[in-house]
Amino acid sequence: MVAQPPIEGNLDCWARPFHSELCFDIATFRLQSELVDSFHLLHRYRMEHLLTPRDFFYPRVAMDLYQSMTTNQVRDPTLIHFTIDGRHGILEARHIAEALHIPYEPARLKDYRVWTHLAQLEMAHILSRGTSTNPYLLRKELPPSMFFIDALLRHNIYPLQHWVQKRGVLLEALFKISEGYFFGPHHLIMAALLYFEEKVHRKKLLRADAIPLLFPRLLCQILEHLGYPSDPQLERRRICQEVFTLDKWTNMTAYRVEHPELPQPQQPEDPQPAEIPAARRASTEPIPEGIPTAFPATHSTPLVIPAASKPSTSTEPEMAIPLSEYRDLCHILQTLTMTQSSLA
Repeated sequence: MVAQPPIEGNLDCWARPFHSELCFDIATFRLQSELVDSFHLLHRYRMEHLLTPRDFFYPRVAMDLYQSMTTNQVRDPTLIHFTIDGRHGILEARHIAEALHIPYEPARLKDYRVWTHLAQLEMAHILSRGTSTNPYLLRKELPPSMFFIDALLRHNIYPLQHWVQKRGVLLEALFKISEGYFFGPHHLIMAALLYFEEKVHRKKLLRADAIPLLFPRLLCQILEHLGYPSDPQLERRRICQEVFTLDKWTNMTAYRVEHPELPQPQQPEDPQPAEIPAARRASTEPIPEGIPTAFPATHSTPLVIPAASKPSTSTEPEMAIPLSEYRDLCHILQTLTMTQSSLA
């Protein structure tokens, strides 16, 4: 089997790493008393199995999807067309729901509140229990039962969000889950793919260069349900065995309690970018939902930290930061640097 030639505009996929989804140590997390409410919500919304994505994906198949996906000249903009193994395919939210065994629509409408459209400002205000006055939500303002769910959504389902701020479709998803409205993760997964297609393939924003090829394990499970690849037993697999343990979760949450937020420049959702020559295009249009999450891509280069030239004279105690947290901070620093450059 030979990889499909990319369509015009999708050539940059080869330079992007694959996003690395988290596989939670679910047996241990279930025993934590502070997560009882979180697991109740995960069960209610059929998302428990998304904590443990399968431990492999098909790199060629995932790459073919990203190289051939398009919404150009498509009558329904919520559908993604693609070509794998010479066969044309169409991906929509219903296919994702079927592949992941998630209800596409609620079986009993009376089990959920009736949804009425709310502004971002209203959702943030309600979800923060009246403390937020912004059209986005800071992580520290989330109800305690939503911390764990936020981690799942942000790392495995919609990895296009700021570390601190919750806005856009992710804020709406957290709001619906917390307040008892129907929510289907298949719509959020589809939103992530459509966002990738718009910002990376169609608009080619330089600020979107940090976005990896999203959730390959989840995506290949969906594509296999649709019949791609045609013979999975012969397809080369990439194995992913790292488990997100309780210790990692404790270190992550403890560090973020001590450092609850970093300053984020307030940006409009959809400003009009200025015309800039293609050779040096660096659009001022922000990425409303943020950048990829802190956890590394599957083949990112390990970070090398140079030794200090002089021993520290500080009397403050040293603090060990997990490698994942160090990478997280590096991503945040990169984001702030890029933002300051674009605003300069």
